[in-house]
Amino acid sequence: MRTSSLPFIAMLMAALPSCGQASQIQSKAVAPLEVTFAYSAVRSDTIPGGCGCLWMQGGNAEFRAAFSSRIGFVGEIAGHHASNIDSAHEDISLVSYLFGPRFSFRIRRFTPFAQVLIGGAHGFDAIFPNSNRSPTAPDAFAMAAGGGVNIDLSRRFAVRPFQADYILTDLPNTAANHQNSLRLGAGIVFKFPPPE
Repeated sequence: MRTSSLPFIAMLMAALPSCGQASQIQSKAVAPLEVTFAYSAVRSDTIPGGCGCLWMQGGNAEFRAAFSSRIGFVGEIAGHHASNIDSAHEDISLVSYLFGPRFSFRIRRFTPFAQVLIGGAHGFDAIFPNSNRSPTAPDAFAMAAGGGVNIDLSRRFAVRPFQADYILTDLPNTAANHQNSLRLGAGIVFKFPPPE
C-alpha cells in the first residue's frame, strides 16, 4: 500500500505551491456541491476465507451537498479489491454505498471535516459462508466514521491530501460476522460554487 500510494500523494502535494501564489481564492462562500474522486486502501481483519488481515486497494467517489458553511450531506460509493488472500488463491472484492452527515470547519484554505456514514456493503469474488449455505455475493450493513482535510486550490478545485475512516461491515465469515477496517485515502475535489 505504501509504495503504490506514494506517487499519487506526491502528485497531489506538488500542485499546492504553484496555485497558492498564482491565484487567490476569490470567494470564501461554501460551494453548494462538491464531487470527490479518491484513491483509498483498506486494512481489514477477519475477511471471509482470508489470512486474518490484509490490504485492499481501490477508490471511492462521493458527492457533498452543503446545508450551511459547516453542515453537509455526503453520499459515497467505494470499491476495493485484494488478490490471493488464501492458499486457494482466491480474490476478494467489496463495494460499499454510504450516506450521512459531514461537519466541516473552514480555516482559510484548509477545511478539516468529520463524518459518520451508514449504508451497505456488497462482497464478491470470494466465499462468504453462513450456517445454511455459502453465498458468493452477500449484502450487509456497513458504517464509516472518520475525517480528513481539503485544501483549496481555487474556487473550483481542492486537494484532499489525507482522509482516515474506521469502517465496520457485517459480512458473514463464520466468526463474529463483522469486520473492523481502517481506510486511508487521498483525492481531488471538484467544487461547484455559486455564481458571482
